[in-house]
Amino acid sequence: VSTQSTGWYQRRVRGRAELRAIQLAPEGVYVAASTLGSLEALLQFLKDSKINYSGVSIGPVHKKDVMRASVMLQHDPQFACLLAFDVRVEREAQETADSLGVRIFTADIIYHLFDQFMSYKEELKQRRKEQHKNSAVFPCRLRIIPTCVFNSRDPIVMGVTVINGILKGRNTSLCAE
Repeated sequence: VSTQSTGWYQRRVRGRAELRAIQLAPEGVYVAASTLGSLEALLQFLKDSKINYSGVSIGPVHKKDVMRASVMLQHDPQFACLLAFDVRVEREAQETADSLGVRIFTADIIYHLFDQFMSYKEELKQRRKEQHKNSAVFPCRLRIIPTCVFNSRDPIVMGVTVINGILKGRNTSLCAE
C-alpha cells in the first residue's frame, strides 16, 4: 500500500467522522455541498441565520438525498427542500423532487442560496395567508361613543372608536368598552 493511497483513505475516514459529528435538528432543510469546507461554511451561515438543517451530504445531489429531504413534507413543508451549494443535481434526483414536491435550490454563492430559500419561505407564507384568509378571525376592541347611539335595537346603529384591531366585514369579533 502506497503512502499516497493511505493518506487519501485517512482523509476520507476523517471527513466521514466530521460529517457524523455535525449536530442535526429533527426538523430542517437538507444541505448538500461540494466539499467539507464549503459544507461547514454553509452550515455556519445557516446557524447564524437561525435556519435548522436536518441532513447533510457532500457531493452531487442523488435520489437518496431527495428522499431524505421529502421526510419533512410530513413534519413542516417549509423545510421540504434541499439547499445544494456548488454541486450538480442528478437528473433522477430532480425528477424525484418534482414528483414528491421537494424544492431544490442550487447556487454557487451562499448568499444567493439563502435569498432563494427566504423568498420560498415568504411565498409559502403568502400562500398560507391567502388560503386561510376567510377562516381567520380578526378581533377588534371598540369604545362606544355615547352621544352617537342612533338605534338601540335590532339592528344596532351607533358610532364607535376603534381602540385595537381592524374593523372589517360582518364576521369581526367585537369587544366593546
